[in-house]
This record gives sequence, C-alpha cells and structure tokens, in this order.
Amino acid sequence: MLVTHFMEEAERLCDRLAVIDKGLVIALDTPAGLVEGTAVEQTIRFRPSAPFDDALLTSLPEVRKVRRQGSRVEVVGTGNLLHAVSSVLAVHQIVAADLRVEQASLDDAFVRLTGHEIQE
Repeated sequence: MLVTHFMEEAERLCDRLAVIDKGLVIALDTPAGLVEGTAVEQTIRFRPSAPFDDALLTSLPEVRKVRRQGSRVEVVGTGNLLHAVSSVLAVHQIVAADLRVEQASLDDAFVRLTGHEIQE
C-alpha cells in the first residue's frame, strides 16, 4: 500500500489506485482506467501530406473538433482517437508528419474526479 499526493509516482508504481476525497473513496481502478473513465479529451497535432476536407475527421465519433493553424491540423476528441484518425488518414493515403499526441494524465483525472487541484 502506498499513500501519495504525487500522481506521477502513483501512476508509475501502482497497479490499482483509490482516489480519496474528503475521507471517501470516490474512484477505484487502474491508473489507465481512471484516466479513461473520466473521458478527458486528447489532442493530436500533425501536418498532413495532402489537403483533405475536415469532414473526413469530424465524421468520426471519437472526434469533437478539428482546428487548423497554418499547415498544421489539431484534432480534439476522446476514446481511441489516435487509431481512428490515423486509420482514416491511411485509407486516404495521407501521411501525418510531425505527429504529436497529448493525452490526459492521472493529474487530469484527479481534477476531473474531485473538482479541485492537488494541494502541495
């Protein structure tokens, strides 16, 4: 049993976690399960090798929005977003160059579950 306020430590060392808020267990799961269960969004950023219509990605259930910043595309969504986006791009022979994925962390899940930041 490990008691810690450091989410990175808990994520690295624990197979199962209990999130306790005000003396009550509010969640119990694996670190990945807690992150996935809070439905925190992910962001994928890339430069496509060819132009495409945003509807190609916005039609996917995992995708919440698509934004463009110059030649870069930013896709925000939940679930298995990376697989869904990369599969559709591959089918249309579009390569995602400079691909970056920002996924939720255990800190994000804690904030979503408790409604407040971790106090140092």
